[in-house]
Amino acid sequence: MFTVGESVIDTQSNRVVLIVEVHELWGITTYKVIDMVTNAVYSVNAENLASSVAASVASEAFVRFVAAWCKVKNELANGTVFDTSESVLPLPHQRYALERAMASNEVRYMLADEVGLGKTIEAGLIIKELKTRGIIERILVVCPKGLVTQWEAEMLEKFGERFTIVSPEDYATLKKINHDQNVFTQFPLVISPMDAIKPLEQRNGWTQDRIDQYNDDRIEAVVAGGWDLIIIDEAHRVAGSTGEVARHKLGDMLSKASPHLLLLTATPHSGKTEPFLRLMQLLDRDAFPNPKAVVKEQVTPYIIRTEKREAVDNEGKPLFKERHTHLVKVEWQERHSLQQELYEQVTEYVRTGYNKAMREKKPYIGFLMVLFQRLVSSSTAAIADALERRLEIITTQSEQLHTANIGDLADQEMEESLEEALTVLSAGIAEEKLQLEQLLSLAKQAKNQFIDAKAEQLCEILRVLSTQEADAKIIIFTEFVMTQKFIQALVEARGFTTSLINGHMSIEERNVALRQFRREHNILISTDAGGEGINMQFAHIVINYDLPWNPMKIEQRIGRADRIGQAKDVEVFNFILDDTIENRVRSVLEEKLATILTELGFDKLQDVLNSDSADLDFTQVYMKTIAAQRYGTYYTDELGKDMEKQVGQAVKIRDIIRDEKTLMPDSQFERQQQAFHSVLRTMLTHYKTWKGYSIDPLFDLELSVSDPQIQMLLGDKIVWHQKDGIPVFEVKGVNTENGLWSLWRISLSDGDENQRMISLFVNDNNVYRPAASKLLWDEMLHNKITLNMLGSESLDDDTYSAIFSRAAELTEDTFLEMKNHYYSRREQEYKKRRYALTLRIEAAEKIGIENIRVSRIKKLERQLQELQQEYNRHKSICPTLQPMLICKVKKPC
Repeated sequence: MFTVGESVIDTQSNRVVLIVEVHELWGITTYKVIDMVTNAVYSVNAENLASSVAASVASEAFVRFVAAWCKVKNELANGTVFDTSESVLPLPHQRYALERAMASNEVRYMLADEVGLGKTIEAGLIIKELKTRGIIERILVVCPKGLVTQWEAEMLEKFGERFTIVSPEDYATLKKINHDQNVFTQFPLVISPMDAIKPLEQRNGWTQDRIDQYNDDRIEAVVAGGWDLIIIDEAHRVAGSTGEVARHKLGDMLSKASPHLLLLTATPHSGKTEPFLRLMQLLDRDAFPNPKAVVKEQVTPYIIRTEKREAVDNEGKPLFKERHTHLVKVEWQERHSLQQELYEQVTEYVRTGYNKAMREKKPYIGFLMVLFQRLVSSSTAAIADALERRLEIITTQSEQLHTANIGDLADQEMEESLEEALTVLSAGIAEEKLQLEQLLSLAKQAKNQFIDAKAEQLCEILRVLSTQEADAKIIIFTEFVMTQKFIQALVEARGFTTSLINGHMSIEERNVALRQFRREHNILISTDAGGEGINMQFAHIVINYDLPWNPMKIEQRIGRADRIGQAKDVEVFNFILDDTIENRVRSVLEEKLATILTELGFDKLQDVLNSDSADLDFTQVYMKTIAAQRYGTYYTDELGKDMEKQVGQAVKIRDIIRDEKTLMPDSQFERQQQAFHSVLRTMLTHYKTWKGYSIDPLFDLELSVSDPQIQMLLGDKIVWHQKDGIPVFEVKGVNTENGLWSLWRISLSDGDENQRMISLFVNDNNVYRPAASKLLWDEMLHNKITLNMLGSESLDDDTYSAIFSRAAELTEDTFLEMKNHYYSRREQEYKKRRYALTLRIEAAEKIGIENIRVSRIKKLERQLQELQQEYNRHKSICPTLQPMLICKVKKPC
């Protein structure tokens, strides 16, 4: 007969139950019990109850099973369980990102490391951790087209995860194969290019019905994919210049389509509050109701960021090499006279066209003028090609010209937006045709006069570099495909081998080109759109043949080579035509910026670029200077003042997004980390041995927490009772003493997330041995030690009470640490929600209609009260200390 307080097995459910009442009626004994898993209270006949573990407590398989079970539970609650040592050894900042992400039940974070620190690796670590825990199965990665194969390769090579790429060209075929079912539901792991699924606002030649059908097919399908985790790479692109930009609409829909969300961006805060607010709202709309919520206390819980200056390797050494920048000023000679004349005439055409576009409020034409100015500074070949194509378009396709969405144009790279901008509506076809014909004629003459001045300088620098380093890998960046083709023909004629990457190439074509560059070719010529996200740390020379107006673009280009794994100092050559408006504006702005940086204590330009440059409208000041040269110094002075304000705010902005931490190198990390899959196999093997079940070839099986067998084991609660007695065994294979080894569960609540498993070894003299405590638990999971089982012993009340008191004493510090962490996390969450509600109440007080204002405020105040009540409830904890296993260990004779 069992007694109240005893733990037993309900043989019908095979669960551990606790007896709370005993009843005898008409010769039948029944017990009222509590299910230790579900906490359900019910009655059961005595015939259906059996002793919990007494019959097996002296079994070696049982002891090892409980040790493994406690290890798994402990890791699930407190550690990282994916065995990174099997695939990739994370750097300190990457391990930190994983630990931060896994500190919350809902993974919604921005991974905001600076360029080159491996955000994709961090995302992969989080994916594996969540999958190993059985939390996620379906994953969608949305990224720019150029990053698709990089994601696919890294996930497969480093993490063993095989993603399916769903590209625009494959979509129709996949839909047909799957009988018009949702393509995205057919694969558990999907990568999709960002622009392939963003909503279309308009497309040349498409009716609204066709646009609506396209959006229904792509957007609704991807949102309805049933994702557990969505990752958006280069997430600053979905911030948008307004909330109505197509990419932001895509980001907004995706953020609502999954419980877990990761935003990856090296430039989380452009200096403008509104785009940053829109990004934060994707993570938690309630926490960021308006711009006043963009403060450090509110932002910090959502951002995981490491700056290059603080990144170290696993030996504590800086990760990055030095960077040396060289400005190459190119002068026009007499042999370049027609090139100079072409530049001046195109600039005059741009000035006139831009001013007219602004007066007539036709920003799309103004944007075309910007492109023409960039093209004429890029190469004669590029401007000639654009002039010719524009002339043909307005001559033969005038009925198909359109007014482009300026927001979408501005969000694209020059290369991408050129195609659309060349087809915008003309301000006057007859007049524009005449101007274009004249400029095109001059451009053709200039091409035949002599090679471009910049091209001459490029050839000389390449000659010097190849002499200094015969096998040097050189990356040349330009903004336009025609300039890219011109450079290719130029340098190949001088004996160099080249590869090309641009935004018009397919993913596979880019991969082939990149492989050729790595293995065979001297030079890679890339556009901004083509090179985005590609890692090329095997090259250390970067030539910016076109110098973008926004310095951020330059930093992003250099970041392709200035990354983790770069073995040499990075050499950067920036080309600029000397006698041009662009160079005058650039030199004034750089001088002003250098002075400001020095005054405010910044060492390098890139210290500010990553946070502030997008807030300074470089394009506008260049174009205004071109449009009204007599006021040129006024515009540069005004931008200089804005720069001073913005750089002055850089400290505040960086403080908002800075993730305060100390990165600790750990050269022992790989050896110390316990292989989690191995622990799962150990647990299942010993469980089956203990129960007498047949054992399958488990070691060929990669188990995860989502495996049904593992789920079954972890769903049960192991409950030890003093009446079960304690196993006694000798340990061979490690040095130890005579004493008691025990495993204890400390919990703050009923759930697994607020628990800790503790191993304790106390020798026969009642001395606590921390090293032996850890060693016995760790080695119990391996076959290096042998347990010689000697039977079991019973525990009287006094002995058990003494053991419990000693355990409570030894685990008190752990409990206090758990309690403080729990309170800190709850308080942080409470303050975050309270702050957001306060801002919403403040906004509601400005509503002009009284009854709506009063109703809204009452509702929000009620939510604030409920939040306070919930916080107070959570502050009340119910700690428990429960023995999972107590064993007597004897030293072998």
